[in-house]
Amino acid sequence: MREIAVVGGGGGAVCLLEALSQRSGPPAAVTVFEPSDRLWRGRPYQQDADCILVNLPSRAMSVRAGDPGHFDRWLADARRREAGATGEDGVPGEADAAGAAGGATAAGGAGRADPFDAAAFPARALFGDYLESVAHDSVARLRARGWTVRVVPERVVHAAPCGGGATLTTERGGSHRADRVVLCLGAGAPYDRFRLHGPEPGFVSDPYPVAHTLAGIDPHGTVAVLGTGLTAVDVALTLRANRHQGPVCLLSRQGVLPAVRQRPVAHALQHFTPDHFHALSRRGEVPFTEVVQVLRDELAAAGQDPAELETEFASLHEDPARRLRRQLELVDAPGLGLRILQHTLPVAVDVWPLMPHRDRAELLRRHYRAIHSLCCPMPPSTAAHLSAMSEAGQLRIVRGLHGVSRTGRGFSAVTRNGRIEADTVVNATSVAAHRVPTAAAPLVQSLITASAASVHPHGGLRVRRETSQLVVNGTTQQCFYALGDLTFGSLFITAAIPVIVKLAQEISREVAGP
Repeated sequence: MREIAVVGGGGGAVCLLEALSQRSGPPAAVTVFEPSDRLWRGRPYQQDADCILVNLPSRAMSVRAGDPGHFDRWLADARRREAGATGEDGVPGEADAAGAAGGATAAGGAGRADPFDAAAFPARALFGDYLESVAHDSVARLRARGWTVRVVPERVVHAAPCGGGATLTTERGGSHRADRVVLCLGAGAPYDRFRLHGPEPGFVSDPYPVAHTLAGIDPHGTVAVLGTGLTAVDVALTLRANRHQGPVCLLSRQGVLPAVRQRPVAHALQHFTPDHFHALSRRGEVPFTEVVQVLRDELAAAGQDPAELETEFASLHEDPARRLRRQLELVDAPGLGLRILQHTLPVAVDVWPLMPHRDRAELLRRHYRAIHSLCCPMPPSTAAHLSAMSEAGQLRIVRGLHGVSRTGRGFSAVTRNGRIEADTVVNATSVAAHRVPTAAAPLVQSLITASAASVHPHGGLRVRRETSQLVVNGTTQQCFYALGDLTFGSLFITAAIPVIVKLAQEISREVAGP
């Protein structure tokens, strides 16, 4: 029986187990290594405040490939269970799952209907409940087919190739052999760029879970949040939910907030498809200019003017608060440019490796922040809360951050327009460029030392696009695979659920094979 080791038990592991449970073939043995108490949830979807929401509509968050309504049906069932538990009348019958989920409070969190759209953006913790449920169902299906599935609550600290497979060593000295190893390490904590972590209070090095880390902040103090991405948005929302009265400043070098998600519109890509790009690659590498042209062709086929997207890419230089208000006004706009761009996200993992290295480096340097902002937007309700804080004078979004240091009374942040004094600093920046979570560093280093893994110059480890296998000196490693943020550089925007589901499907075909 083939032995499959899954290192990490978060959302990526759930997607892989679900994919394996949907496949036919001979039974195998799966061992999941997860040392934390967040089994199946990972860092993003642990039990936390209801005010922080998933950033995709629920119908885009299914972890079952080919079944986009899977999460919506689960939400509807959760609502029915809660209604039954509380003795409510009028359990929904013929209403569709998405409509039943919208506005529902379900067990484990609040499923909230976005005021700008009928689609639900549930609480992040509720999605964690869904992941737990899917994991239990997947394991049950696998066991019913003769698979062996177990969880080892230990951290893997060393791995090396061994006789066509691998040997894994845990922190307690346990040794495990596997024929296939899938690294599902998740994303690391925010990078402490200004080295503020220390014994003195006032610095929150990792904001999650926000319900715990932000609970003790002085409600009248000034809070400086390092970063203006989705994590920083979660911090601001939590402070608002906690009725924080003091000033809140979101600080970063560029001051770019996530864009505001528009009302979803169904669109089937005609030109920007994996098959189209693979056909182009038969002539050689596909330059970024050609990728842009394919996107223009996609827009033209839908009757859209590329000027809309050009305006949004240029908007990074716009005043952040003004950009936020303007994008809120466009939630119901008829133009499809941004929506089509967001539909291309799962295809990006196929396009990225086909581009020349110099084009990829230039895109990361010049356009990554814009692409990430536009392709990974926040729900309109979230944007509305931020805009209200801004209009009230409580929230500032400040660009040009140069440095942050401790002072006798708190902290001082240096920006291009002067200093900002703060009582508390919350670190909501991106992860370190190498993309390796601190706790996983010994494991990753052991793989590099054993010539089973190599570092990609853009971050993460080198992987083969078609299989997600690790690559060293151009040679594909037979038994080692990676899924998630660890593959950034080789792949592109690797943490979105639709991308994880797509890659997990591909990995499942490889590791469950003969």
